[in-house]
Amino acid sequence: MLRSILPVCIFLSFTAVGCGSDSDMSLRTSWSFDSGDCTTNGITTVSVTFGPANAATQVVTFPCSVGSGLLGTIAAGGGTYVITGQGLDANGVARAVSYGTTANFGSSGAAGRPVTITLHPKPADVLVTWSISGKSCPGVVILPFFITLYKAPTTAGGALGAKVSEAQETCSKGQTTLAQVPPGDYVAELDSRAVTPAVKITASVKVMAGENTQVALQI
Repeated sequence: MLRSILPVCIFLSFTAVGCGSDSDMSLRTSWSFDSGDCTTNGITTVSVTFGPANAATQVVTFPCSVGSGLLGTIAAGGGTYVITGQGLDANGVARAVSYGTTANFGSSGAAGRPVTITLHPKPADVLVTWSISGKSCPGVVILPFFITLYKAPTTAGGALGAKVSEAQETCSKGQTTLAQVPPGDYVAELDSRAVTPAVKITASVKVMAGENTQVALQI
């Protein structure tokens, strides 16, 4: 008597051999925050830029609360893709960013697994300006100013915290920019170090995520 022979599937590394393919060429992403969630970070929309490495990119936006979404389709044969994201507030201001994620795909695509990105509070620039009350900077002598940004003391009147950023400019320049400062509370310090008596002045400054700010020092 003849017996029916049923096909047998052999599974190896989640791929069915001889029973079709599990390939999925859709490119999906999901996101989370370095700390907190959409609400605590003030993010309403997530904008994701993606594309093959060294090629044109596309941008897709999602409501932050959905947590994931479909970006597009991976090219036949796979390839290397770069995915970056921004978290935007209700006014469209970028308050959070990802550092960029590189994903490599084979001919079977992503197998339905999303590429996860982490959004961090976006740094901002601090413009420090200064002026000298009642007089101007020396006309012939180059007077150097050292501008330093410290973390604010944990208690009022306490010692300054860690140094975050610094720059050196001449008195006559009148300003300098401290770039890519993480959000937080700081103290900006101007120190001449070159005259007697030395000029030293400080002022508090608060940096908001993704929002450039300015602090003025009056000597």
